[in-house]
Amino acid sequence: LQWQLALLLVLMLFPVTALIIFFQKQYRSANYQVREQLSKLNAQLQENVVGVNIVQLFRRERFNAEMFRSINTHYRQSLDKTIFYDSAVSATLEWIGLIAVGGVLWLGGILILQKTIDFGVLSAFILFSQRLFNPLRQFAEKFTMFQSGFTAIERIGELISIPIEIADTNSSKELYFPEKRQTGEIIFENVWFGYKPDEYIIKGLNFTIHPGEKVALVGPTGAGKSSIIRLLCRLYEPSKGRILVDGIDIRYLPQAELRRYIGVILQETFLFAGDVTRNITLGENYDFEQVKAAAKLTNIDHLIEELPDGYNTRLRERGANLSGGQKQLLAFARVAIRNPEILVLDEATASLDVGTEVLNKEALEQILVDRTAIIIAHRLSTIRDVDRILVLKRGELVESGTHEDLLTKDGLYASLYKLQMLGTDS
Repeated sequence: LQWQLALLLVLMLFPVTALIIFFQKQYRSANYQVREQLSKLNAQLQENVVGVNIVQLFRRERFNAEMFRSINTHYRQSLDKTIFYDSAVSATLEWIGLIAVGGVLWLGGILILQKTIDFGVLSAFILFSQRLFNPLRQFAEKFTMFQSGFTAIERIGELISIPIEIADTNSSKELYFPEKRQTGEIIFENVWFGYKPDEYIIKGLNFTIHPGEKVALVGPTGAGKSSIIRLLCRLYEPSKGRILVDGIDIRYLPQAELRRYIGVILQETFLFAGDVTRNITLGENYDFEQVKAAAKLTNIDHLIEELPDGYNTRLRERGANLSGGQKQLLAFARVAIRNPEILVLDEATASLDVGTEVLNKEALEQILVDRTAIIIAHRLSTIRDVDRILVLKRGELVESGTHEDLLTKDGLYASLYKLQMLGTDS
């Protein structure tokens, strides 16, 4: 209709585009900070809810409230920035739209006075200028939603892009333990491991555990006992050396196959919200008779039957309505029902009282029949009957032998045992 007025409107789009790009970057950055602060806020809230007993016992209510208030303040400040940039986009587009109409009126008025155009063309341009900016106004209304979505995608992308350190290789997906084999042999060949490069906590570890052998790992705190268990279950990879189970390097086994083969009972037992049966089966397809058999084998069937609804008793989060000993016994039943070839006990009886421990000793003896077992225990009196004791110090194997042999050597194990016996006598 009129090229001068058309050029004016087109030129107005350049500052609009530049401003939208500027505000987009600023809003994205501010919204990313909002997500970060919200994560910290949720983490702080969850930590205080889970640890409410410690907070109350040590009178940390005011201190924790101040910490929460500080994080909440940073969150609110970050949120204020996003509101500012969101409002700035809407206000800027509105002003530019008004300036465009004003520019059309000014230039159109000059052209009318020069009799280049008439009132009809000017009226059409004013209408068109408003319609030209309407989509931009609609975009401004959805600006927050778009940018929040982009920020969420960016954060998810960062999480997905983190490389998987321990993954099954294509060659390992079809590798399984043969059915006919010598079960439960474990070999550590010159294994080194450190959580940080060049800071090794396991140093040149070499030992063999024969099928059916019961071996205890002992040593001072920080000797590397639990790290050995994590390496065996392939929760971490050795920095050097290799670990063989029944002659197969565990790096070439599917992780599901390896962890089906090894049963682990930890000192801290995690229970899921749900009934007792679900916490024993953990979602796998075991019938009720198998659940009862596992409970009977581990001598906890009568404890379960004493619960209000027996095996259907609902457990609270983390098993809050059970004692520490009852939770530990459920962990024994979890392992018993899966019938693993190798059993690992990491301070598994630490949460049991004397009566429950005696009750459970018989069950353990039945579970351990014809199985290879690795036992970590700080109470040395509980491992007298094992076939062999491996004594660790600062990640190195310093002694090996039976209970009597190690006492005769009068080394580290003998000193640890004497200290414990001295404390018991006292």
